[in-house]
Amino acid sequence: MNEKTLIKACKNAEVSALKILYERYYATMFGVCLRYVRNKADAEDLVQEGFMKVFKDIGSFEGKGSFEGWLRRVIINNTLTYLRKTKREFAHDDIETIAENEADDIEPDEITIESKIKNRDFTKEELIEIIQSLPQGYQQVLNLYIVDGFKHYEIAKMLNISEGTSKSQLNRGRKLAVKKLYQKACENSAGFEMDFDPIKFEEYER
Repeated sequence: MNEKTLIKACKNAEVSALKILYERYYATMFGVCLRYVRNKADAEDLVQEGFMKVFKDIGSFEGKGSFEGWLRRVIINNTLTYLRKTKREFAHDDIETIAENEADDIEPDEITIESKIKNRDFTKEELIEIIQSLPQGYQQVLNLYIVDGFKHYEIAKMLNISEGTSKSQLNRGRKLAVKKLYQKACENSAGFEMDFDPIKFEEYER
C-alpha cells in the first residue's frame, strides 16, 4: 500500500491501515523516543502513546510536506510534553553553568582531536550513548536541531526557551560532544564501520 493510500485509509480509521502505519514506522519512531529518554521502557511507552496521538490527529495532516516529518513532529512533541509534565530531563535555565568547565577544556588542539575521531569508527549505539550522556539541555537541542532538523525559533517554542539559549546550548553541546568522542576514540576498543562524519554530528540516528 503506497503512502497516499495508506494515509487516506488511516483517516477513515481502517484498522488494517492503522496497523500497517504502526508497523511501518514503529522502529524509526522508537529510535526517536530513545534519543530523548534514557531507557528503553520509557521509549516503548512513549512511542505507543505517540502513535495513539498520531491516529487521533492524522486527519489534520493536509498532505503538505513529508508525512514522516509530520509524524516525527507529533512523536517528539508528545515526548517533550511528557518530560515537561514529569519535570524530567529539562535543564535549560542555567545555561551559563551547565557543564561549563567540562565543555570548555578540550585538549589537545582541535586538529589533533578531529584526526583522532576520524580514525576511530563508532557504532550507532556508541554515538547514541554519547549524546545521552550530555547534560539534558544540550542533549535535547542537539537532537532537535542536528538530528530532527528543527530551526532555533521552533526549538525555542517547543522547549519554552529563548532562541539565544537554544543557540548557546547547541554550541556548547557540540563542543562537549566532540570532547566525549575524542575521549572515546582514545580508548583501546575495536572499531566498526561508521557511515557519517562525527565531527559534524549529522544524522547519527538515520
